[in-house]
Amino acid sequence: MLLSLLFAAFNCTVQAQLEGSLWDVPGILDTPVFTKEYRDSVYEIIYTGLAYKGVPKKTFAYYATPGSLSGRKDEPGSLPAVVLVHGGGGTAFIGWVKEWARRGYAAIAMDGRGNRPDGTHIPDGFQETASGTPIYTITSTLQDQWMFQAVADIIKAHNLIRSFPEVDTAKTALAGISWGGVLTLITAGVDHRFKAAAPIYGCGFFPTSPALGQGLNALSAADRDTWLRQYDPAHYVARAPMPILFVNGVNDPAFYLDSYIKTYELAANKQLSLQIGLKHGHYTEGMGYEIKEHYYFIDHYLRNRPGLALFAREEQRKNGRLLVKLKCETPIEAAWLHYTTDTTSNLLERKWQRREVQYAHGRVYAGKPPSDAVMWYISVTDIRGVQSSGRIHQ
Repeated sequence: MLLSLLFAAFNCTVQAQLEGSLWDVPGILDTPVFTKEYRDSVYEIIYTGLAYKGVPKKTFAYYATPGSLSGRKDEPGSLPAVVLVHGGGGTAFIGWVKEWARRGYAAIAMDGRGNRPDGTHIPDGFQETASGTPIYTITSTLQDQWMFQAVADIIKAHNLIRSFPEVDTAKTALAGISWGGVLTLITAGVDHRFKAAAPIYGCGFFPTSPALGQGLNALSAADRDTWLRQYDPAHYVARAPMPILFVNGVNDPAFYLDSYIKTYELAANKQLSLQIGLKHGHYTEGMGYEIKEHYYFIDHYLRNRPGLALFAREEQRKNGRLLVKLKCETPIEAAWLHYTTDTTSNLLERKWQRREVQYAHGRVYAGKPPSDAVMWYISVTDIRGVQSSGRIHQ
């Protein structure tokens, strides 16, 4: 009886987090019905979500644990867990799930497009249009909109992974790549059960980004306003209580730096890894799921392991010299001043430079940035090759 009361109280708390949001709907916190089949050291799952076009929607997902990889049983309550969200044109990536399982996690990655990873459609799955995923479409029925269903799929996957006996329900995190980063930021604002979130590339403030604004500008004025009100992450980031890691490239082709900075500044509990030359993509070398910073960040908050260097405070000193204080558990290998003097209006094309600066005893000592620098920031790289950044000045 006590356990039942505690469970009911917890559900009421979570429901309160969702209250007033688009996802404050009956059944959103129910554990979904699912089928589960073991294949190639992972489980292939099809789970049932909310109603879509009048019937319960089906979603494919991969699920893996250290035990599924090794063939041994995982101990009850022993595993932290992570929910993984692909980006536009992506799918449930088996390699991403396996990598998290190798690192000691239970991991689930769903396909938000109504398909299996080989592209075959699931009966009662989401129905894409001939032109692809209808990311920007506004329909007369809220639950038929892709963005609504995509966030609901994440919440449902979270419910599902928390129901597995091997998972420690107090230790779950969320990570998304590209458009999955957008969905991660929205979900972090409405599902506060996650203890950490790592959007890779994603941000809000869509109208200020030429790349993101293209799809919006194709809508009618009314639909555009509706989409922004319902789905721009700018409306959700400040509501997220958990630590959020923002990872992006200074010249990212989709999530331009001005929109990115505005989104980052809204978050209450945040860290930043802003990198020169970072590629944008899902599942190939040096992109998306291989970006090591998100593994160490989530490890820190779910397993109490060394995370990224935390920039504690910046102080302007005599003659413009900058002193930056850090909190770090891993030795720092190098510190850098990154800057651009390029005033090209297209942020994608701006040329960035960097110069190494002094680091000693938890402090970065940097000279004055060039007088014509229009944007600049400090970063450090630790002995693991993990990069952490301070705030962006402009």
